[in-house]
Amino acid sequence: MRFVYAVSQFSANKTRTHQVAIQAKMGPYALNPLRDNAKLREYTWGKILENTQLIKTMQGRYIDQLKGDIYRNINAGGGLTDITHAISNRTGMTLRHADLIATDQTGKILAQIDAYRNKQAGSTRYIWRSMEDKRVRLKHRELDGKEFKYDDPNGGDNGQLPGEPIRCRCYADPID
Repeated sequence: MRFVYAVSQFSANKTRTHQVAIQAKMGPYALNPLRDNAKLREYTWGKILENTQLIKTMQGRYIDQLKGDIYRNINAGGGLTDITHAISNRTGMTLRHADLIATDQTGKILAQIDAYRNKQAGSTRYIWRSMEDKRVRLKHRELDGKEFKYDDPNGGDNGQLPGEPIRCRCYADPID
């Protein structure tokens, strides 16, 4: 619950600093970011379906079940550890490998939900922001501080938003 709350607060704080009027459009922030927004729930489910299709190491029979596990965990306020254990329990894979998949799926969906919220608030562009530490990959160091359009298939890291590449800790800072 603390993880989901922290992510929601991080997203909300970025949005508030960008534009105070956004809060009126988006409504109140809750611990469960999907509870009061049917469009965001539908968008999230669609992105989870898309993202889980990218998992190459998992047998097909687990993919459908995993989609539900990820959605239920996000909707119930679960965090990365909960998703990791759900993957490991369902598939029998090691916690280390399950953690990689859970981290990847969490990063992707959070980047996509953040972009959805920013676009709903009227933003069309963002600045790529990295964590600016030694763990940041070279390409993301080069992208740090550069401006992109949200829907540009050639923008960012080969069309991916900050946070979408595997183990990416970058984020999008909306600018308009």
